[in-house]
Amino acid sequence: MIGDRIANIIVLLPIFIVGVIYLILVRQTNINLISGILFIISLTFTAVLWFLFSFIIGCLAFWFENLFFVLLVKDVLISLLAGYYFPLSILPDFWKKVVNLLPFKYFGNYPVNIILGNQPINNWIENTIIELGWMFVLYIVLLVVIKKGLKRYADIMG
Repeated sequence: MIGDRIANIIVLLPIFIVGVIYLILVRQTNINLISGILFIISLTFTAVLWFLFSFIIGCLAFWFENLFFVLLVKDVLISLLAGYYFPLSILPDFWKKVVNLLPFKYFGNYPVNIILGNQPINNWIENTIIELGWMFVLYIVLLVVIKKGLKRYADIMG
């Protein structure tokens, strides 16, 4: 995962830099040192959340022979609930509440709002605490899934 992320960063960093410069020039965002630091912290936590969630899904291989469909559903679900396809702010109030209870907004929508300056510092602190809570929950789930999966796993040499 780390190698994949580093490759993505190398490819996407020039595009990101051009995009940030454009946003600054057209005065769409006030990027400063503090928002940059908050964004980097958020991206780091996002990477941890993504890793934990993906690891849990990957551990389903203990129960399934083929994970293609599971991984496809995971990608579509995350893309929808993280705000990759459309901004989460356009959802009806009920669905906004549902999405806010889940960790997926921290995969995309939340870091973007930080860099665009749409996240006041008190909301950032609150959301970061929630994000840390999700990391703890996913870590506990991961431990349980690995423990149950390893009990199911049988190594047959042949």
